[in-house]
Amino acid sequence: MVRFRYVNQTMMNHPIHIHGLWQYLDIGAGAYNPKKHVINVRPGTTAVVDVPADAVGEWAFHCHLLYHMDTGMFRKLIVEAPDRE
Repeated sequence: MVRFRYVNQTMMNHPIHIHGLWQYLDIGAGAYNPKKHVINVRPGTTAVVDVPADAVGEWAFHCHLLYHMDTGMFRKLIVEAPDRE
């Protein structure tokens, strides 16, 4: 499990999406936190998500607004299989 903290210091919404993986929005409900594909990070807010790294591969990690992707809010997230001993 990987935890991300999205901090939006702008005056715009940022709908954040990770291809191939679910995001569990931490609202303090434990096992009942919402399971989402896209997390909308509202202006001036912080969102915390837990992401099970259970799908090996290279995944797009980006803001869903096209002009935000074009200006750099698009990255690659790599999930590797755990080392076995």
